[in-house]
Amino acid sequence: MISILNTLYSTVVRKGAAFSAAINSLFAILEARSTYFENEKASKTSVKELEDADLLDKASIILTPTGYSRDEVHSVKPSSTPFGDIELIQNGSTTRVNENGFVVTNTTDIPRIDYSTGTGSILSELPSWNRVLYSEDASQTVSWPVRSNVTISAVITTAPTGQVGTVYTLEQTGPGTYGFGQPISFSHSSGRGLGLSMWVRRRSGSGNTGELKFGRGNGLATPDLNTYNIGSDWQRVTWASVGGESASHIEVQGEVGQVFEVWGAQAEREGSYGRPGRITSYIPTSGTETMRNRDNYANAGDASLIGQTEGVLYFEAASFTDYYTGRAIALSDGGAANRVVLFFDYAQASIRTLVRDGNNNQSLLIQPIADQKSFNKIAVKYKSGDIALWINGTEVDTATNSLSFTAPLTELAFDQGNGSVHMDGFIKSVVVFKEALSDAELTALTT
Repeated sequence: MISILNTLYSTVVRKGAAFSAAINSLFAILEARSTYFENEKASKTSVKELEDADLLDKASIILTPTGYSRDEVHSVKPSSTPFGDIELIQNGSTTRVNENGFVVTNTTDIPRIDYSTGTGSILSELPSWNRVLYSEDASQTVSWPVRSNVTISAVITTAPTGQVGTVYTLEQTGPGTYGFGQPISFSHSSGRGLGLSMWVRRRSGSGNTGELKFGRGNGLATPDLNTYNIGSDWQRVTWASVGGESASHIEVQGEVGQVFEVWGAQAEREGSYGRPGRITSYIPTSGTETMRNRDNYANAGDASLIGQTEGVLYFEAASFTDYYTGRAIALSDGGAANRVVLFFDYAQASIRTLVRDGNNNQSLLIQPIADQKSFNKIAVKYKSGDIALWINGTEVDTATNSLSFTAPLTELAFDQGNGSVHMDGFIKSVVVFKEALSDAELTALTT
């Protein structure tokens, strides 16, 4: 009995043990060369999964949302030159949700480790506009002229930024067609998808929560609104169309007798006809519509870190939306001729991989997933005559195309390899291998 207990104890100790010396060493080097360092435990856990699967030594590039400096996210591996870091070009300020749940501002070219999904991830977004003129000032009637049986008041309290300052309350004093709202003015024609969002919390009223309706008004008595039960903590309420929308209002209707604090209103519209709405990171405004530029992540690795005749590209990521356009990560020669690409597909709820060499040999595999907006573990194995797509622990498709790259694969980028079709979502890890892994190894990697 004592022997059995000792065995069980040893097993528990091993499973709950601290991270290995190898992992601690990699992260110590990463921290030493990073201006900013966070999300360490979660990233170490991700790397430990590689170690437990005997894949840590085989990986040539490991990128996690942990150590970064201006203009780049640093790779965990390699830990010596060439480091394989991925560069960021992102002109203009941005925001993110930090590890404490606060909405904070980043300056130009500072990568964003974002926690709005509940876990730290590299945030890479397409450009977007906030069409609300005064996103934080609900007293501005030029921006918020639609009011029906609503009282708007200023209070001093803690905003979603974590800073104490002026925030506005909304109290619905009686039923109204609009409640509280704003017409949205767009410079382009109607029929584009619409995404609306705002931070809200309940300040006072009977009960533990209050009902609040938020969404698209259109001047009619039957607006299209989502219903939320709002508690005492800040939460972001959202509404998004499934297709093209004509001219609209942001509309907020609070339960009569409840007082809500409101902050950070945002209205985003897609650039092409018929596309569904997106809800992205907060873009503050103060009197004018404001644009956030695209994140361009590229130039990671080099030919010595990428398999030239065989290899694996893996990522764990989630898209902002499950919709219409490709969002990619790739190994490439810097152009379209030679590349290995993983896409959140143009079609809903599917993944696409493309492997192409300069001799026009090409493999295109497309497979369904439950939801692009959920985190998925995806890998593509490439080798002449042996190409496979793996999703969440399962080999879902294969191809036997011949491959012979006509130029070296020199770059890892969050696009399709030629500077277009950029990633639009959250990335928890990226791993590159210079050899084609076995089925057992790919199962462990993507499970």
